[in-house]
Amino acid sequence: MMKKPVLLLCCLALIGGSTGCASKYGAQTTKVERYPQCYAPIKQLRDDETRVAKTTAGSAVGGALLGALIGGLSTGKVEGAVTGAAVGGIAGGAMGYAVAKQKEIKDQNARMASYLKDLDGDIADLDAVKASAGICIQCYDKEFKALLTSYKNGQITKIELDASYQEIKSGIEEARRILGAKLQEADKKDEQYQAAINSELQMAGDRNVGATRTVQAKTVAYQRKKQDLQQTDTECSRMLVSMDQDMAAAAG
Repeated sequence: MMKKPVLLLCCLALIGGSTGCASKYGAQTTKVERYPQCYAPIKQLRDDETRVAKTTAGSAVGGALLGALIGGLSTGKVEGAVTGAAVGGIAGGAMGYAVAKQKEIKDQNARMASYLKDLDGDIADLDAVKASAGICIQCYDKEFKALLTSYKNGQITKIELDASYQEIKSGIEEARRILGAKLQEADKKDEQYQAAINSELQMAGDRNVGATRTVQAKTVAYQRKKQDLQQTDTECSRMLVSMDQDMAAAAG
């Protein structure tokens, strides 16, 4: 029979792998020293994502441990434990979502309701990212204007001006990258929803017209949220150009 230490090592390896997923917002690139209040909205986005990831990982780890135990005891081999852990981890991580979806997808109306719920969630997510990035950018813009005034009044040195500006610029660029990543994700989701609606229209005919129209209306709202996100991204780009010009003028 497989020894307990070996089984434990297998489980620990799986646990480590399950919590090492990259952030959908990318890596933090801003060194927060002078303006933590401006970075706070982005930090909150990251903290929320981490909290969700830990909850999901906990379910996956629990399933992996149970699978490893069952696999190891039933086969007496390391391979059995590893296979059981892998299967259990996948099952544990996906179990809650899969069960909920399977209950919904019983008929065409339930499928449409499922799309609608996902769409509502995505719209909320787009709003959260737009609001967080927008507040972050506005804060940095305000601090930049105050920074230039302090320099022109002789209250800070050129070295202090440059160091502070680098943090401001880095924070705005990180917010912009998050906006861009969310836009790419939104484009993919949009394609999925359009394909799902087209599929339902072909299968359901007149029986599901009402639900289909509801999802189509939500899709239009979703596309409007994407446009808002694009506008914020464009404004952010213009702001960075303007800041660089102001810095160049101050240096001259």
